[in-house]
Amino acid sequence: MSKFVFGPVPSRRLGFSLGVDIIPAKYCCFDCIYCQIGRTANVAITRKSFFDPHKVVEEVIAKAGKVPSVDHITFSGSGEPTLSSDIGTMIGELKKATHIPIAVITNGALLYQDAVRKDLMLADVVLPSLDAVSEDIFRYVNRPHPFLDIETIIRGLRLFKKEYRGKIWLEIMLIKDVSDDKEELAKLKSIVAELNVDRVQLNTVTRPPIGEGAGKIERTELERICRFLGPSCEIISAFERSVEEGDDTNWSQEVLETLMRRSLTLDDIVKITGVSIYKAKNRLKALEEGGQIKSYVFDDDVFYMRS
Repeated sequence: MSKFVFGPVPSRRLGFSLGVDIIPAKYCCFDCIYCQIGRTANVAITRKSFFDPHKVVEEVIAKAGKVPSVDHITFSGSGEPTLSSDIGTMIGELKKATHIPIAVITNGALLYQDAVRKDLMLADVVLPSLDAVSEDIFRYVNRPHPFLDIETIIRGLRLFKKEYRGKIWLEIMLIKDVSDDKEELAKLKSIVAELNVDRVQLNTVTRPPIGEGAGKIERTELERICRFLGPSCEIISAFERSVEEGDDTNWSQEVLETLMRRSLTLDDIVKITGVSIYKAKNRLKALEEGGQIKSYVFDDDVFYMRS
């Protein structure tokens, strides 16, 4: 059973993404109202060495050699990856061992720290978040560590953009009736223009969130906001590709490992495992009846997650 690696999972931004989880469950700088994997157990900003970096790298290399379709090796998972003081070592070792592009999905909270920015320099693409630019909205949506404020977050993004030579794809998670008013969008547009990153990627709540105040913005409104924010802005689209069906001996184990980090629909599971809808339904039903997973409806889709 993989301890640190999961997937590949269908990422709407990164294709087939082999996830690398280097943080204990829900150890993060934020406790976002839209998070799909539960409340943050440890809201922290102090970096630590959580796991042996060489064991992590060995597991990634072994898994990458067994799966046919990997577009990115992605540091993400159940916590904020930059809280690991070993992430720079891991990225460096993986760059030597594989030609697969390295991505880091981060909330961007620690980019104000020199050591964090240095650790990310060898990544091919970094995907930070900026969900709000007003302090009150930032605190409502992201529920950050008390030390953090929005000016610190924006300052870190500015410094990183100045120093980093890879690609930066800035994600903005918009919450209905919270971060979508004209005043906030105007402020956001100003910061986006200043940062001048490679891509600005709009997102909204598409998976079951933990907070009741996290509402979805409809597609037509997202398109309007996208046009308003400028030519570098795009809406994160649905994932369309599928893998071919292969050896499914460890099907249940691999699905359970992924469901620990994110909820998935039946369609997601079919795409990442390559099995038929009929097979996937029957196997998921067995896992649910066995108490290992649970399902629930969100926005007319059925999602599965670990019990």
